[in-house]
Amino acid sequence: MILEKKIDSKFLTFGPQEMIFVVLAIISVIGLSFGAHALLVGHDNVFGTSREIPWGLLISPYVFFACLSTGLCIVLSLGQIFNIKVFKPIINRTAFLSLVTMATGLLCITIELENPWRVPFFALLSPHPASNIWWKTTIYSLFMIFMVFNLLSLFMKNEKRARIFSIIALITVTLGNLNMNSDMAILGGRGFWSENYMPLYFLTLSTLTGCAAILLFTWVANIFNKETSTEAEDNALRATARLFMFLLFGLLYFTGMKIMGGFYPEFTKNPEAMYLLVQDDFAPNFWIGEVILAVILPLFLVLVSRGRNKGLLAIAGISCLVGTFTLYYHLVIVGQLIPHYFQFNVVDLPQFYSYTPSLHEIMITVGAIFFFLAAFVLGEILFKKINFGK
Repeated sequence: MILEKKIDSKFLTFGPQEMIFVVLAIISVIGLSFGAHALLVGHDNVFGTSREIPWGLLISPYVFFACLSTGLCIVLSLGQIFNIKVFKPIINRTAFLSLVTMATGLLCITIELENPWRVPFFALLSPHPASNIWWKTTIYSLFMIFMVFNLLSLFMKNEKRARIFSIIALITVTLGNLNMNSDMAILGGRGFWSENYMPLYFLTLSTLTGCAAILLFTWVANIFNKETSTEAEDNALRATARLFMFLLFGLLYFTGMKIMGGFYPEFTKNPEAMYLLVQDDFAPNFWIGEVILAVILPLFLVLVSRGRNKGLLAIAGISCLVGTFTLYYHLVIVGQLIPHYFQFNVVDLPQFYSYTPSLHEIMITVGAIFFFLAAFVLGEILFKKINFGK
């Protein structure tokens, strides 16, 4: 009965907004169809991974979207859990984005697995509490369930119940995020992810990308819906921009630590990987992606706009998201390129392994990104028609 009261007479209309959704969905299906083909013919035949490089490109969007979901949930908690009033106007959209980004991340990791149907079967019938991967799967699955109930409670305007679900979701997703580096560090015992600051690094990155997504997609939503933001929404964006700027300075510090590790081996536990990242093959990607796009340009735009120009804030947001995606790609790939026994000068062992993403991996990643965009557009269409949060 509540749904019937909220849905207006234009629910079944098909206009330009719906056409945008269809186009995005078609591109997503085309990209994800490469994943279906990979499952049919086998990953070994179509992926660029190998015994030496078992994790490829598809791990990057998984980590990116999972951390982005964590950051969105953290920003959501400021208004919904901690009752900071300035963040309340962006609660509904932030909760939806957090759910959709996690769904996208889990979609990526599902396709990356050669036998994904084994996950729910063995996770339930043969749980392994000592496994980081088992905990991550369980935690993120529980997070999605609680976030769905959070959204439903918000829709029914039951703020007290929504707050309870939000608290549980925040705890679960934060535990998963703090354990992210452990998943990577166990891969062949490599030390690239074993730095002591990594848990704080992941948490900072997550919250930073959450702020960037809010700045970008709130601006996009206003244009898409042909609406003018209210004063309360503008105040929420300014508060988000201030938090965004603070976190950019934090990322600048961590990036400086990487640069020092790349030039001065004594500052890092993984000098070979840091050298490869900062000075060798990955240097152009590092300096353009991780330094300029992820930190310098967004920080400059936020300072110039003083948190008031929503267009500049949106550009800062997308620049940061693109830069951090590059960062996550480096986190996943670069550490694996260092041979396990390089320090023993083994005969015929290369100095560095090599990896190039295959067409299938690239297309699946594109499909996943467009899946997220299509879901965002669909959410804006549906929420407008059912007057969600109004």
